[in-house]
Amino acid sequence: MVMHLSRFSNNVYLHVKWFADRLDWVPLSFPSVITLTFLFWLAFTLFTLSIACAVHEPLGRMGPIVSLHHVLHRLRPHTGVILRIGLAVGLMLQLLSGSYLAPEFRTDSMWIIVGLFTAAACLLYQRTLPLSGAILFLLYTQASLTYGIFHSMDYLIYLGIVYHLFVCNTPLKHTASPVLYICTGMSLAWLAMEKLTIPELACTVMGGYGLPTFGFTIEHFVLISAFIELGLAWAFIMGMLNRFTALIVSGIFLMTSTVFGFTEIIGHTIIHTLLVLFLIEGTEGLRTPLQFHRSPVLRGMFVSVNFCLFLFGLMTLYIWMGVNMG
Repeated sequence: MVMHLSRFSNNVYLHVKWFADRLDWVPLSFPSVITLTFLFWLAFTLFTLSIACAVHEPLGRMGPIVSLHHVLHRLRPHTGVILRIGLAVGLMLQLLSGSYLAPEFRTDSMWIIVGLFTAAACLLYQRTLPLSGAILFLLYTQASLTYGIFHSMDYLIYLGIVYHLFVCNTPLKHTASPVLYICTGMSLAWLAMEKLTIPELACTVMGGYGLPTFGFTIEHFVLISAFIELGLAWAFIMGMLNRFTALIVSGIFLMTSTVFGFTEIIGHTIIHTLLVLFLIEGTEGLRTPLQFHRSPVLRGMFVSVNFCLFLFGLMTLYIWMGVNMG
């Protein structure tokens, strides 16, 4: 899916909840979502994922790519510091804006304000990183209790960050990157479910801001955006073209920040930090799901079949939670 990102608007990754006036939308029923247009873009996504799967290893063996990877590998010893700095800056921006974890989660009690400041301060020292992780977990729990699990699942990346902070000084530190990839992918996929099953929410925001759709109807464009998010999410989860995916996503986030301003900066600073980490670390040395099969054909089938299971299973869960818990 990453191969055709440039064809579409820089609004692909706009998180519509940050700009919507109301959040009481209910997901459409399963049959209402599965249209011929939906099936067409599903087929196109599967085709693109298959191509990405086929070129993953050949691209990695190209001379310029190998040289670039060597340069990025030299930065690996500094990824811990990069994460701590980016996370601290993101938390302080949230504190200054009167929000926590996300722009729509408002600081309505003193303990949240103190918690944000303490979590940021604890990032200064290696030994206090688990304390910072514990506070972030409490803040995530607070958001889940206040706004509901259905809403807080947009920000599963924080659970990956919490895990990273807990294990970064332990023998389990090698598991931190895979967990971050999975949590980031799940966050992107959950946001894509919002566009697939509650398209009116995104359409309302796009219409209100007069955003371009490049010849597509607003409804059609929102559907395409959802499949782009899903394709990128699946690339992160599978460990496929992760550096390229991180670079593309980060570039789009930078463009949306120039359009939507400070709210986008607050919402994406911590995500930018993770994407920089992904760009540096890649998947070398990791056992990714893409490596379950050696044959390119089997790999393509594995990625495509499991993408369909993932899509329809997650959509079923999203609709159920949206109707019963939203």
